[in-house]
Amino acid sequence: MSFFDILIQILPVFLLVAVGYATRMLGVLSDDAENSILRLIVNVLYPCFILAKIPGNESLQHYSVVAVALAAGFLLTLAGLIVSRFVGLGFRISKKDGLNTFCVSTAVQNYGFVPIPLIMALFGDIADETLGVLFVHNLGLEFALWTVGIIIISGTIAGATRRLINGPTIAILAGLILNFSGLYVFIPDFANKAIGDLGNCSIPISLVLVGAALASVIESHRWKTDWKIVSGALLIRFLIMPLVFLGGASAVSFSPELKRVLIVESAMPAAIFPIVLAKYFGGKPGVAVQVCIATSVASLVMTPLLLTFGLRWFGISN
Repeated sequence: MSFFDILIQILPVFLLVAVGYATRMLGVLSDDAENSILRLIVNVLYPCFILAKIPGNESLQHYSVVAVALAAGFLLTLAGLIVSRFVGLGFRISKKDGLNTFCVSTAVQNYGFVPIPLIMALFGDIADETLGVLFVHNLGLEFALWTVGIIIISGTIAGATRRLINGPTIAILAGLILNFSGLYVFIPDFANKAIGDLGNCSIPISLVLVGAALASVIESHRWKTDWKIVSGALLIRFLIMPLVFLGGASAVSFSPELKRVLIVESAMPAAIFPIVLAKYFGGKPGVAVQVCIATSVASLVMTPLLLTFGLRWFGISN
């Protein structure tokens, strides 16, 4: 696929985010509505989407694939945290400037609501198998985020690990149990249809909510540009970590699905969620906002560019 082919696939994602941003700025979505929709997504819609993709997924029939996907999510996040620490120190970002928040914000790429529609658009008939592996990979990532990441931001692990018990995590574990046991064949067709329909709602609604969340954090945290933060974030997310992810992709030749996941994840901007973590765990939300906005804007060019390079490098077509 060419750069412009991939750009065309990405634009609807950003358009939905822009719609969410506009709804927040125009007052269509309030804080209360945003929080209610977020709970609906996390506890109902997104778990249904996961349960529609994991049970019966042929790519997850092998324990080795599941184990490596989990390990990849965990280890690549740790690698990101280490890289971010060294880059932050290299750019002379001090703890007073928000070094710890910078590390977590730049180490964690957007691993859910942006990669999912891209995978669906890029890989067509094989997208469902790839998405199943993505969810398992993300479970490993979240384990690293809610343990090591929280320790870095807050200086304590107290209360962090219990946050791993959430709707998506339970759905992933339940889906894997159904998948390996074969019990998914006993789920009635009408139930599968309902789960699938609810799951299909999750992505567009989530992207709209991402835009609304960006608008709310920009409103609540005065924008301040620190070029050390912005430059370091762009260097990590669009040069160093893509090389790390593509290196990981080259090592998983036994699982083409995980290879595709790592290629897509290599091209992602920073996640928005570290803004929330910084807010509630004593970090510096303003730093996380700068990282998120700078990498998200740059991703309009860099994401299709990196995806084009990665897919061609590994000889993968849509």
